[in-house]
Amino acid sequence: MKVKELDIDQEVIINVTPYKYKGIKKVNFTGIGKIQKIVFETNLGNRYDYKYFDINVGNKDLKEVDGKLELK
Repeated sequence: MKVKELDIDQEVIINVTPYKYKGIKKVNFTGIGKIQKIVFETNLGNRYDYKYFDINVGNKDLKEVDGKLELK
């Protein structure tokens, strides 16, 4: 399975932390402006953490480890 084939809110392990796939969104970066990125979100209890990846990561294969999808 590739990253671009994920469903919204599907869980993926990134650096041993479970993240939910939020899709391709325009993200505003200070000094650069809005850029389309692949967005993953996790709730760390007291705050949310986000991971942003370039669009070309969408073609990357996901590994299945113990029944869970992992992005390396």
